[in-house]
This record gives sequence, C-alpha cells and structure tokens, in this order.
Amino acid sequence: MNKSDNGSQTLFGKPGERIARAITPLINALNPLGKKGESGEGEIKRGKIRILKHNNITWVNVEKPTSRQISRLSEAYKFHWLHLETSLLKGQPPQIEKEEKYLFIVLNVPTYDAQENKFFTDQVSIFLGKNYLVTIHDIAPSIHNQFRLAKTDSKLREALFKRSAGYLLYLLIGNLVKDTEVLTQSISKELDEVEDIVFDVTVSGVYKVSQLRQKILRLRRILGAFKKILEELTPIISDFSGENLSRYYGNLAKMVDKLRETTQEAVETVDVYKDADFIVSSEKTNEILAVLTVIFTLTIPATIIGTFYGMNILLPGGIEAGSWKFWGHYTTFIIVVGGSILLLALMFIYFKYKRYF
Repeated sequence: MNKSDNGSQTLFGKPGERIARAITPLINALNPLGKKGESGEGEIKRGKIRILKHNNITWVNVEKPTSRQISRLSEAYKFHWLHLETSLLKGQPPQIEKEEKYLFIVLNVPTYDAQENKFFTDQVSIFLGKNYLVTIHDIAPSIHNQFRLAKTDSKLREALFKRSAGYLLYLLIGNLVKDTEVLTQSISKELDEVEDIVFDVTVSGVYKVSQLRQKILRLRRILGAFKKILEELTPIISDFSGENLSRYYGNLAKMVDKLRETTQEAVETVDVYKDADFIVSSEKTNEILAVLTVIFTLTIPATIIGTFYGMNILLPGGIEAGSWKFWGHYTTFIIVVGGSILLLALMFIYFKYKRYF
C-alpha cells in the first residue's frame, strides 16, 4: 500500500491536522477509549463506539461508523488514515494489510434478507493489535449479538477474553463461519423444495430456480474470498496475537473451503434443475401444440371446401353445369385441385426422404 500523504484527498483531509484540532478535547476521555481511572470491566459507551475490556484485552465495537468516530480511533490507536477511510467506504474488496503494530483486515460476510429472500454482503473492517481488537461494521448480526451477550454474560465474557485478542478474533470469525454454515444448510433445504416444483408440470419453477441460483452464486463468491483471506491470515496471525494460533485459523480456512465445495455442488444441482425445468416446460408446450395441430388438421377439409366454393369459378354442384373436358367449364377447378395434389405428393415424398415418419 502506498502510504504517501502528499496531495491526498480523503474523508479526513490531511492526516493529523483537522483531526487533532477537532477532537483534542475528546482524547482525554480515551484510555485508549475509556476514562482514566475506570476499571475497564463491562461496557463503556461513547456514542456508537462501544468498548468491552477484560483481562487486559480491549474489544472496541463500532456500528454504523461516522467520520467523527473514525477520527477518535485514529487518535487513540494511530491507525493509518487509508485503513480508516477504507472502513468508512462500502463495497470494499476483502483484503489484509500488515502494519508494524497492527493488522488490518476487511471481510465480506453473507447476510440473509427475509423480506426480499436474498443474500447480501456485509463488510466488516478489523484492526488487530497485541492486546486490542477493533471491529467496524453496519451491525453485522453475529458480531452485534456476540458483543451484546458478552457484556451481560460473565461466563461468555471470560471465554472470549481468556487468552488474547487474536483468540478473540478467532472466536468471532468462527461464529461468522457458523452463521454461513446455517445459510448453506438453508440452501440445501431450498434445493429439495425446488426439486418438487421442477418436476411438477402444474407449477412453473423458472422464477424459483433463478432466485435460488442467484443466492448460491453470491454465497459461493463470498466464501471464495473468505477462504483466501483466512489462508493469508493463518501464517501471520501469531505475530499479532502473542501465541501460536496458526492451526486454529487454518482449521477455519478448511471449514470455509468445505462450505464452498458444498455451494459448488449446489450450483451444479441447480443447473440440472434449470435444464430439467426447461425440458418439462418444453414437453408441456409440445403437448399443447400437438392438440392444437390435431384440431387445426381436422378443420382443413372444411376450410379447403369453403375456399373453393368462395372462388369465382364454376364448380361441380353449382348453379351452372358443364362438361368435364379439360378445356371445358371446370378447367380452373381442375388446375387448382391438380396443383394442390401435386404439392401434397411432393411434401409426402420429402418427409419420407427425411425420415420424419
């Protein structure tokens, strides 16, 4: 990453100038984000910045961040302004940046919207230091619930903070993986439901199959990026956790890889269902066309007879009668009928040649 600040235009202006003037009165309230003299146990609220401190480990959770809150983090922990700016911007790709005193991580995690029946991507920005963890997100359900429970449940808080900030991050990512596993299982259930719809000729499964395929592809794409981040994180996590956690993060990478394989199988399955639905729909259409063809064929004789008698020519059985000589009164009638029989014979010979019957 290019860390040159010359001429850069960011959400904060030049690093350290506008920030320092605006938030100097607030810095005294941060230790690094708590009041001096407080025990640090439990939750301390500073706007939407929430801090949970236990066993000399600090977890700072920022939900729906604003530039002001990000500025406070900048002064408290000396994070690079590019990383802080990335935390505010939406739609950032997953990434890992290794700094001297901290590790910056951007994760994309899937969430389910029940109203729209779609998967969406939530961005979680993470700063990991030796004794602190900072999470920044737009209320990712798993992290939000874990933080809320940890502040009230002493046993859970003890379990989360018993080792290191790196181990706390491992537990949080583990919960994200478990939530993703639940979404993957829901995909499997929907595949079973779609199977019944696809082979039911009375119901169209086009919309259902297309919607499910979109969900599977999005989940597969997120899991692919998630796996890559964990694989990059595994060999360097020990440098920022104070203990060897490579095996733990490697195990998470394997779990995500298995989930990705499951989604790959789901993609193949839903493609088969899509083709099957097309075949079933085509078969139904062919049956309808066959019935309409039979009805149309039965009406052809009456149509032909009515057409002949609607012509302005002499016909057998008409008011005027004449001889059947070729150049007689019925010459036009004989030519029309002869031409029709000739075309019918040629069509029959062609179909026979093509082995259509």
